[in-house]
Amino acid sequence: MTAVLTCVLAAPAHAAPAVAAVVAPVAEGDDWSVTPSAGGYDVTLNLDAPLPIRAAAPVLLVDGHDVGVGRTSLDQRRVTVTTTDPAVARADDVSLAWTSDVDPSAPSGTPNAPQAAPSGTPAPSDAPAPSDADPAAAGPYTVARADYDLGDQVETLRGFGGNRKGEMRAAVFLPEDAPGKRPVVVFLHGRHEACVGGTPSNAGWPCGRRQTEIPSYRGYDAAATALASNGYVVVSVSANAINALDGTYADDGGALARGQLVLDHLDLLRRADAGHEPRLSPLLVGRLDLGDVGLMGHSRGGDGVVRAALLNEQRAQPFGIRAVMPLAPTDFGRTTLPDTDTAVVLPYCDGDVSDLQGQHFFDDSRTAFGDDVLRSSILVMGANHNFFNTTWTPGKYPLASSDDWWDDTDPVCGTSSSTSTRLSADAQSAVGTSLVSGFFRLTLGGEQQFLPYFDGSGRQPAALGSADLRVSASLPGASRRDLALFAAADRAVTTTGQVTATTCASATDVQAKPALPACVASSSNAPDFTPAWLAPAVPATPSLHVVPTRTPTGGQVHVAVPADRGDLSGFSALSVRIAPDDGSRTNADVTLRVRDAAGHVASQRLADVSRSGQRLPGSRNAPRKTLLQQAQVPLTAFTGVDLTAVREVTVDVPAGNGGVLLSDLSVLPASSVGHPAVVDRPTVRIADRTVDEGSGRGTVRAAVVLSRPAQQTTTAYFDLSEVYDEHLTPTMQPVVFRPGEVCRAVSVPLLGDRRPSTAPTTGYPMTVSNTQGGAVLGDGVGTLTVREDDGVRDDRGRTVASAVPVGTAGDACAEATAAPTTVGTSAATVQRGKRVTFSASGFRAGESVLFRVDQGVAGRVTSDGRGRVSLAWTVSASTAVGKHAVSVSGAGSKRVGSGSFAVQR
Repeated sequence: MTAVLTCVLAAPAHAAPAVAAVVAPVAEGDDWSVTPSAGGYDVTLNLDAPLPIRAAAPVLLVDGHDVGVGRTSLDQRRVTVTTTDPAVARADDVSLAWTSDVDPSAPSGTPNAPQAAPSGTPAPSDAPAPSDADPAAAGPYTVARADYDLGDQVETLRGFGGNRKGEMRAAVFLPEDAPGKRPVVVFLHGRHEACVGGTPSNAGWPCGRRQTEIPSYRGYDAAATALASNGYVVVSVSANAINALDGTYADDGGALARGQLVLDHLDLLRRADAGHEPRLSPLLVGRLDLGDVGLMGHSRGGDGVVRAALLNEQRAQPFGIRAVMPLAPTDFGRTTLPDTDTAVVLPYCDGDVSDLQGQHFFDDSRTAFGDDVLRSSILVMGANHNFFNTTWTPGKYPLASSDDWWDDTDPVCGTSSSTSTRLSADAQSAVGTSLVSGFFRLTLGGEQQFLPYFDGSGRQPAALGSADLRVSASLPGASRRDLALFAAADRAVTTTGQVTATTCASATDVQAKPALPACVASSSNAPDFTPAWLAPAVPATPSLHVVPTRTPTGGQVHVAVPADRGDLSGFSALSVRIAPDDGSRTNADVTLRVRDAAGHVASQRLADVSRSGQRLPGSRNAPRKTLLQQAQVPLTAFTGVDLTAVREVTVDVPAGNGGVLLSDLSVLPASSVGHPAVVDRPTVRIADRTVDEGSGRGTVRAAVVLSRPAQQTTTAYFDLSEVYDEHLTPTMQPVVFRPGEVCRAVSVPLLGDRRPSTAPTTGYPMTVSNTQGGAVLGDGVGTLTVREDDGVRDDRGRTVASAVPVGTAGDACAEATAAPTTVGTSAATVQRGKRVTFSASGFRAGESVLFRVDQGVAGRVTSDGRGRVSLAWTVSASTAVGKHAVSVSGAGSKRVGSGSFAVQR
């Protein structure tokens, strides 16, 4: 398995226009080539067989060096990365790998098996005891079916750069004899083969002649049936068109399209419930409570349902989406989700999204908004990626199914090893069914007996049998009290003894210079610290790295508790997230101590009540994962101290420990799901920016924009990391909006020259992500385009046309927030054969402005020194009588405008 770091961003499919002339490669092999292009160089690998459709994205390695995530051809036989890295012109080899591949060279130590929970682990006294209730068991209602199929090309795929269409198809399960309106749960499958066999379609979708369409949406029937029999309507939707096309057309992995697909199905169901959708079953009329909705998304579907919940908050009439479960998800964009009960499921033996990057949905959101909801992270030992979906499971479905884990003999995850932790396909499916059913019965139905599955208390329900789940939970913020998050320097946190304590984030193997020291070495085995494809330099999960420096004493981390926060008598448990660091060969054997105002101290050795400090299992070919896990210690364990007057909590790290990672020292109330709500928050976007290269040192300003003024302090992270030439300096920084602000500009250093180049323009991907505070993510992907202004020459040294002028760049925020301009016409009505003059203003001085009439190009002109343009256009004899639209767009400012005129005979 090739080791790959998920830390580069592929240019969007539309970022680098194709060069019209045939250009000779500057390097090539039997199945690959490197060709100069408008974006720098196109590195293309031709495949003998269609590329497997996976959740992870394909990466090209040039001489073993990762040059980016590739876009795929529609037939999946060609992968291309556009890069500005000049080293690719001297390539000797190009090969394929995948984001999130496990790094087999990372240190792992000796294999270690999972350990059982400590005997006698106490549960918080005021929390519900573990229940024998099985959320997967059949309920009292008869399950009826109301499936629908409206066709293969009826859904406009949002964010695919054109009018590309997909299917609207779903399996619907409902409790036929349950009274009244019922809660609705939508399932969204992940990225898998859409069509197999036969002759593939040249368009990629629909399936070609004699091809079989893979019914991925039918892979969760057991969970759907369990929920429906207990009173819920379940709608499992098909996303095969997105799977077939997102590698070619989407710049975000298809998350926006998947999110919109979910909402469009909910719109369809709203009409069906009202009796206004004759294409759907009459069984749905009056049966759907769309104010009580849950979403489950598997694999890239996890990214999709998180995006659906965010898009829903921006609607004039939002659905009541209260709970979201990303199952073995991707998180390409470091997306935070507020106001929603969330449970992230992470399969330890995932061979596809093997870095378990979906952990960021938990890490990034848990304290981002001050909201009042339950968030859980559930590590399922022995589970792989595919077997949560029976259609993807060998023996359950005959086509395109597989075990995604790559090494059958691996002592931890291999299926043929006597020491393996692997779950059978049936056992994994049963765990998935229990988690999916239990989560929505808890969050939508208020069935509290299922809370122990998700509250991090360590109370494993009997219904899970021998399955090994490790659960961490961030309980609702309105009732939780955080003593120290360890995410930044804090005067309340001190050390004594022989330890160092350093605030850290991310991993050492990220390409961008980190803002904080790294927590771990290998990002591929550390889910909290792995970088995201679309935000590789954004700090990941700041934590406290504590390392004993001398034997035999060790040391302590002290957290002072102010007097006005020291009354802990109304709380249930003391909680901390902890992990042995990736270099440690021992468990994190720490002790928690509580000191009151009178100086009385009580202590509790963590290993006696929790497995959270144990090293996770690993092997030479599959190194152990480093994952922050929660320990909850009941406050009743700290006897002899006054819990109404606590003044300090200490983490004692003995000398025998290796390095220890700490996060989230909190006191917790009795477990609950909190109060999810749909809250309309502003969205954050990054505006495209186009500038001339210039001839010396300068600065480009890129605008980060809110959809409306901030009402509270909001932070988003700007990332421009994919820079392989000397023109731009990689830049990552937090962008902070104060109340009332709507735009902030980020400075990116630019170094121009006076030399011609082979590319008319070069596009550098920009992103915003990890929004915190008062806003959520909108359009997080943009492009900074630098125009070559010293002439363009082809690979033979011949002068060729440059890109059209982009003018003198204005204020970035003013351009990004400018209202559309109005296109004036010299006459409201024009006869055929006559001329009409169009005019507009508000553009950059000296930029090229394109005029269109309806969908056709009318002409292109350069604006004057005051940003004004006009174009005289002759109405042809074939122009239709009636009203016509005229539009304009600036090449540099991106400003647009519209108007209209009428043609008469």
